This record gives sequence, C-alpha cells and structure tokens, in this order.
Amino acid sequence: MSWLRRARPAYAVDGVEPRRSSGGWDVFDGDALAGLPAVTEAAARLPQDPALEDLPGYLSVGTKDGQEWALSFDDGMLSVFDLSNPGSDVFEQVLTAAPWTESVERVDREVFVFTTTGVLTADVVLAHCVDVCGEVFRRPGDSPPA
Repeated sequence: MSWLRRARPAYAVDGVEPRRSSGGWDVFDGDALAGLPAVTEAAARLPQDPALEDLPGYLSVGTKDGQEWALSFDDGMLSVFDLSNPGSDVFEQVLTAAPWTESVERVDREVFVFTTTGVLTADVVLAHCVDVCGEVFRRPGDSPPA
C-alpha cells in the first residue's frame, strides 16, 4: 500500500531522517549532514582555523517546503561569527547577498530565516550556509579572532 505513504519531500536527503519541530518544520542537524559530499566540500573550503573545526556539526537547517529555511547556530559559534552582539548584521548581509537567497530575516541572535530561489535539499542548503560562514569569517575586522 505504497499510496498510503507520505510522498518524499523534494528537500529530503537519502539516509538522513529529520526531526519534526512542534511548528511542523523538518530539522536537519548538521552532524547528520556533515559526511555528505556537498557539506564536506564546503567544509574543505573553510579557512584552516581551529574555531571552524567541525563547523557543520554546530549548525542545523530546517524547512517546511524546501524553499523557506531556518539556519540555527549552536551557542559555541555565536562569538565566532559575532552573533551575540546586538546590531551585528554582517552575517545577515552576507547571507542576503548570496545568489541563492531571495529574502533573509534574523529572527533571533542565533537563527536566520531565509527563502531560496528554488527548492533545495537540506545538504545543499547546509553547504551554502557553511560557505557563507567561511566568507564572514574571512572578512577582516568583521569577525573576532577565535
């Protein structure tokens, strides 16, 4: 009775089961996606710095539809990307400038909600977010030393 099964969403990733939030979002922990090719390639592009070791594991992405996404940081990364300071918006600016985003809103000090230009899989979204992290980290004077 395969017709009774819920259709696999376009943002799903083979072998990775998201957890369902109370708001109906599918949340993908970075640890679960870290070993996938798109994410490992993005992590390899990061600056070689101890503060960025295992960065994907400190992030999570969530969505309801594959086009509206939330990016969340674990507390350990807040100071690395200067997210704890009120009014710091460098990360939001870089995320907004990314060619794959249409809109970005910072909804909490460690959470950004954004829409993408098309439906993307969770591993690709996390890889893009890791690339944004690398760009923010490389900006002189914008990120504190780790």
